[in-house]
Amino acid sequence: MTNEIEIKFKLDRVDNTRAKLLNIGGVPKKPYKQTTYGFFSKDSIEKGVFPRIRNEHGKTVFTVKVKTRKKTKYFERKEYSVEIASTEDGINIIKSMGYNQVRTFKKIREEWEFKDIKVVLDKLYFGTYMEIEGSKDGIERMVKKLGFKNKERIIKAYLGLEDDYLELKNKINQK
Repeated sequence: MTNEIEIKFKLDRVDNTRAKLLNIGGVPKKPYKQTTYGFFSKDSIEKGVFPRIRNEHGKTVFTVKVKTRKKTKYFERKEYSVEIASTEDGINIIKSMGYNQVRTFKKIREEWEFKDIKVVLDKLYFGTYMEIEGSKDGIERMVKKLGFKNKERIIKAYLGLEDDYLELKNKINQK
């Protein structure tokens, strides 16, 4: 089990962010495709329990994220992960436990190595985002180094951001 602490920022100019990350000593890894299957039940939001299956680097990883009950300025979850042999078997197992609503999304992920913090750039069909993950102090140091102190923090999961995007798109289409 790990304690996940992160924040996101929506990026308009990815090249500027890459230049900043390089300038402060970040080492980029090769971008890769990632597919995520998020599972929900009629009461998963109340329970704060969110299983997912993720395919990346030729592996299939089953993860359960458990929302913490406190409100903070960070996205915080307890995270339990294990590699599994089959996406299909994982989907069937999770569905058999009552998580029968499945949402799938794909992204291109670019990881950046730093000593004590994880930074990723994620390109999805509804926007490009940067995640900063680590200790709260480490996150705040990175935010300051990047000059993002006054930029809007996002503490939602990508599925929530996709919901926001689709809602806005529907409103625009109804006009």
